[in-house]
Amino acid sequence: MGLVEGIEMKTERIPKRRLTAAWKTLSNEPMPKVTALRVSDDDFNHVLHHRHCVEDDFRELEEWGRVLSTKGTDACVFNGEEGDADYIILVRENPYHSLDEIIVHELSHIARGDL
Repeated sequence: MGLVEGIEMKTERIPKRRLTAAWKTLSNEPMPKVTALRVSDDDFNHVLHHRHCVEDDFRELEEWGRVLSTKGTDACVFNGEEGDADYIILVRENPYHSLDEIIVHELSHIARGDL
């Protein structure tokens, strides 16, 4: 169990070595402190609904050309507000893309400074 956005939920930590390998494909800079967690689809949708903001809509329009439903969203990344992580990546339990693709995509937001 872990605490995400003030809500206790079952989490599975994605190994740091996997994150580090993906980061090295994106940047020569040192990797910030990133925690990546896999959560149930229901918990993932709950967090997305709780965190929804207009900035997310603008980013999705720029990135995908439309506002995405949470049904089609594999993961999200946000600034770490709790614990010792600079960023937190949440991945749904049953994503539509491979975990490696998802990690690279979400880390690319951090590397570009999108947050």
